Amino acid sequence: MKPALNKVIFLLMAAALLSSCGSTGKSDHPLADDLHLSWEFKGNNPQEAYSSARFILENKGDQILRDTYWKIYFSQMGKGVIDESVTGKVSISHINGDLLCISPKNGFRLGPGESVEISYHKPGSLIKEAEAPAGFYIVFVDAKNKEEELASLKNSHVMPFPELDMIFPPTTGIPLPDAEWLYKQNAGLEKLNPEDFARVIPSPTSVEYARTSEILMTGLVIRYQKGLENEATYLADMLEKVMGTRPGMVPGHGVGTNLINLSLSASGSGEGYFLKVKEGGGIHIEGKEASGVYYGIQSLLAMMPVEAWMKPQRKLEVGCVTINDSPAFEYRGIMLDVARNYHQPEVVRKLIAAMGFYKLNRLHFSITNDEAWRLEIPGLPELTEVGAYRGHTQDSKDRMISAYGSGPFPDPEMGSGSGFLSREDFVEILKYAAKHHVEVIPEINFPGHTRAAIFAMEARYDRLKAEGMLEEAELYRLADPDDGSIYNSAQNFNDNITCVCKEAPFLFYEKVVDELLEMYKDAGLQLKVLHAGGDEVPVNSWTQSPICQEFFEAHPEIEGPQQLQVYFEGRLLEILSERGLIMAGWEEIALKKDVEGKWIPNPDFAGKGMLPYVWNSLGNSLDLGNRIANAGYPVVLCNVDNFYMDLAYNHHPAEPGHYWGGFVNTRRAFTFAPYHVFNTTLTDRFGRPVDPGRFEGMEALEVNAREQIYGLEGPIWSETIKSREMLEYYYLPKMLGLAERAWSGQAWWGDITEREERIKAINEDWSSFAHTIGHREMPRLDHLFGGFSYRLPAPGAIVKVDQLFANVDFPGLMIRYTTDGEEPGMDSPVYEGPVEAAGTIALRTFDTRGRGSRTTWVDCTVR
Repeated sequence: MKPALNKVIFLLMAAALLSSCGSTGKSDHPLADDLHLSWEFKGNNPQEAYSSARFILENKGDQILRDTYWKIYFSQMGKGVIDESVTGKVSISHINGDLLCISPKNGFRLGPGESVEISYHKPGSLIKEAEAPAGFYIVFVDAKNKEEELASLKNSHVMPFPELDMIFPPTTGIPLPDAEWLYKQNAGLEKLNPEDFARVIPSPTSVEYARTSEILMTGLVIRYQKGLENEATYLADMLEKVMGTRPGMVPGHGVGTNLINLSLSASGSGEGYFLKVKEGGGIHIEGKEASGVYYGIQSLLAMMPVEAWMKPQRKLEVGCVTINDSPAFEYRGIMLDVARNYHQPEVVRKLIAAMGFYKLNRLHFSITNDEAWRLEIPGLPELTEVGAYRGHTQDSKDRMISAYGSGPFPDPEMGSGSGFLSREDFVEILKYAAKHHVEVIPEINFPGHTRAAIFAMEARYDRLKAEGMLEEAELYRLADPDDGSIYNSAQNFNDNITCVCKEAPFLFYEKVVDELLEMYKDAGLQLKVLHAGGDEVPVNSWTQSPICQEFFEAHPEIEGPQQLQVYFEGRLLEILSERGLIMAGWEEIALKKDVEGKWIPNPDFAGKGMLPYVWNSLGNSLDLGNRIANAGYPVVLCNVDNFYMDLAYNHHPAEPGHYWGGFVNTRRAFTFAPYHVFNTTLTDRFGRPVDPGRFEGMEALEVNAREQIYGLEGPIWSETIKSREMLEYYYLPKMLGLAERAWSGQAWWGDITEREERIKAINEDWSSFAHTIGHREMPRLDHLFGGFSYRLPAPGAIVKVDQLFANVDFPGLMIRYTTDGEEPGMDSPVYEGPVEAAGTIALRTFDTRGRGSRTTWVDCTVR
């Protein structure tokens, strides 16, 4: 499907979905534009374990809003509200997922010019502006409570957050993420000379730099061995960007200067490479496989003068060097979720290009979840006709419910809630990834997280049943319609679990897998690994399913609902093994519950083609990856508090992202020690020292189990990510820390047993890495592949006596400041050293394009 045609089909389907609602559509109701809704966060109460907030609903029209005929819907993640806390003669009820609804109670009346305050408490704490309600819309109903009209509440907004000490009361012991805290976080960075910066990220295994240089200029020729046409073309494309002219490409091998040779060798490791830059002797890159040559090219490009990425140079000076390099881990991955919020193919391709540049080689592609199904499957049109669209619905028969602020209308042009990859889109992504030596691993998550698939197949069931095809209708029906089980999933859904006690889910899975195999075949590739999810099945699932009760009677060897997940994973393993596929999944696929209900490694699947991805490193689960590897499973470590890229960089309210698993910045990934996780867990999520005694009783990784660590992955869940710019902000520069550990492996300091010595070594190594990012990587990222919207850190600042000192996460970034109360811009003074501490000083970091960070404000009158 051509991109333009795909867009047309999106619009036609959205129009069809809107018209299918009968009278429900974009509203001309006179009250819709007259209602103004604001939301204000009032602070946290740690003693009572709740947060406080309020809505202000104003009627600026000339009609009365009464106690019937309307409901206001909105999205807000969390556990709903505390019912008895709600004021304003309304109720706030949880619908499903993160969707909530404000409904009037008897006696509610809002006359023209009047306003009402709706206060409420919410369980737990709230610290992020990104946690504010979103996607407000109003539904007008008739006297029989039949919904008639709906409209977005355009006049809605979020009030500024309160002062930091209202969000983090002193009793919590949490440090305020203010200017001084940021300054102290950065204070350990040593000032380095440029010659001490790394030239290549990730660090090569062996590198020898010489004091001489080789000159590349107009007339440069790339000679390449047969089988390296793709790599030669890529190199020519990239050099054209930094030189302004395209090098020549000639098959074969050459000698002399102003020449680059690409060749394959019989020795070396599969992804390893040899790179030599010799004065007057040209540049030679060779690898045992094409992927090794490709990675050698990335190292060569990394050594190009940074200035050439900003403005092409017809004459390039490249330092002479000899590099022998190979990766520590075979699996070096990023997971991208396009189900919670959709991301267009071009956004995925740009991520793949960045992955290739930093030598990451696996894209774990999460294309299904509760909130949406994002891939066209021939023969199952409802998966995308119903499952790929979100909007207002009472029954999810024609679309999924609104989520993450996607609003009432199922239009891909109006946001990231709706949309899907056509079969052709997916095949083209596979081809593009292959050119960058990135293997795409699709995730089809079962048996939990399947709400979109369940309701899509219910729509299929209804269609075929109406056509008199009952047997065909039942074939892929995933739910037990009479299941009365009461549960609540991690994302607050109560109807997202497939019934594994019938054959339909297995037939459905076979159908989807077989279609995926054909897509890979059409791309000229082979599907090797399929990620089956398998995570977060809620307690009490299947307990009230009549179909499962019959199943237990027929299968006495399965002793109740708690054993059904292991049964299901075993069946999936058979399906995938028959097709020559490795079954990947989240850690639960390799676990089972013991007699006490605790998760323990399941010996039954070890060594049978099952690959668990271990994310849970929280609390007493810090050693979970060790335990599963020691049990004989290969594991991909995705430790949440080191690698989850959708977690916020820090706890400042304006910093977007989740924090349920902590806060993750580039350093958290960089300092990860895959073989000694206890050695690099030095601070808690707020930067406070961790007592080493907390690791007592945890299981260390056995020496002979080190080979079971298959690799590392950084997941990007997209609940809070609604644009390309925000996606890039989340994964850069965090990706660089992941790439360093995934390619270079455990750093030398990971084995140091003495704590203070280890901390000193980590700080020294990080200082060099941080300088490299600030001085070399970020200026290049301003222009690489069209430029990235990476995160610019806010400066830290502290007042000492009568002077203000400032610093930044990544030395090399420019800090500008003002003293007149205005935000700094590109014409503001550059911070080059301490300045007089007077009045209010504002500081921001800037990149080479003029993008600025969040502003740091310092009131110098408060000491």
